[in-house]
Amino acid sequence: MESEAATAARTEYASPQKWVHWLHAAMILTLIPVGIVMSDAPEPTPTVNAMYELHKSFGILVFVLAVVRVAYRVGRGAPAYPENMSPALKRAAAAVHHLLYVLIFVTPALGFVGTSMCCKPVNLFWTVPVPFGFDGSEATIKAVFTAHKIAAITMAVLVIGHIGAALHHGLVLKDGMLRRMLPH
Repeated sequence: MESEAATAARTEYASPQKWVHWLHAAMILTLIPVGIVMSDAPEPTPTVNAMYELHKSFGILVFVLAVVRVAYRVGRGAPAYPENMSPALKRAAAAVHHLLYVLIFVTPALGFVGTSMCCKPVNLFWTVPVPFGFDGSEATIKAVFTAHKIAAITMAVLVIGHIGAALHHGLVLKDGMLRRMLPH
């Protein structure tokens, strides 16, 4: 584990942290609109069913990548915020990051629990059964999927704000904040 002084001295994330971040972002930014389209479909079709299966499989991968991200974050930490950033903005940025970390665990977990209640077995890419299963009444299933949807919408709003803030730092403030997460 890196010392606090070494972490604070770094100006950007480690390369593996960057790649995991961008892979995670690509999955999440794909899963949200796919989830909206498939859940709004008037009837199940082969395409909609395939969307559900892919959504479930990539949701499981999002959860696994969340574990990897947290392990990197615990082991490597994060670069310090720019010195000219106000304490209030630093607290807001930290709060958004912490909430996003919570949501990258909670959202797929809720989706998995709801799916395993209603649609056993849950298979990873149609082939590998995921061994955990849950039981629940129709009302419980509906409540879990409602919570999954609320978590996903909350994540989407925070991601939009996160992207906006990153672009503001990179294009307007030019303070190095965006550059610290860009792969080289």
